[in-house]
Amino acid sequence: MTIAIINPNSSHSMTQQMQASCLSLALHNETQWYECSNSPASIEGHSDGAQAAYHLLAKIRQLENSDAPPKAYVIACFDDTGLDAAREITASPVIGIGEAAMHAASFVSQKFVVMTTLERSVAILEHNLTHYGLVNRCGGVYASGLPVLSLQSNQQSYDLVKSAVSKVLQENRADAIVLGCGGMSHWVERLQQDIGVPVLDGVRIAISLADSFISLNLSTSKVAGYAWPEAKHQQQ
Repeated sequence: MTIAIINPNSSHSMTQQMQASCLSLALHNETQWYECSNSPASIEGHSDGAQAAYHLLAKIRQLENSDAPPKAYVIACFDDTGLDAAREITASPVIGIGEAAMHAASFVSQKFVVMTTLERSVAILEHNLTHYGLVNRCGGVYASGLPVLSLQSNQQSYDLVKSAVSKVLQENRADAIVLGCGGMSHWVERLQQDIGVPVLDGVRIAISLADSFISLNLSTSKVAGYAWPEAKHQQQ
């Protein structure tokens, strides 16, 4: 059985970086990694997200129509790009790395904070926190000021994020940090050692949840909100 992990942007190097950070996971199911080659190179804001969601759904439809459709999907963008729409077009579980990380943080801390990339992403993640019912568990969403594509193996970027994380943890009396971008996944162990609190990476958490959902034989409900899309007939 296969878990399809889809990076909704077109950055192959970021997909490879996330994949490398997950090599130590002990899984019962195989993983296949994809990116959306016609999407923006990074997803920063609503317009990037709207474009990427279109290509994400096209990729899922393609995989659903293959000889061996995946048993679960992971959307590897912290904005959870296209998540609800994706859940309409497959019965397999679809897990967004943002939702997975934020719920997991509520299991291991009283209050968590989210450190993302640019300021333009803050409102999107605040909206998601409300949607997921986690506003009261989150001390806030903060922007590091770093664009997504600057996160890859850059010491200066790491130092900036570490400094920003330490500051917001202290100011909010929070006891866990959620990394608000899949491009930060390679920093988890190092950052956790440096700052001394749980550091949650949604990529690994979402894949582990997908693996468990397959074992538990869980699927996406098709009764109401995530029912199959209605058939449309062209009006004459």
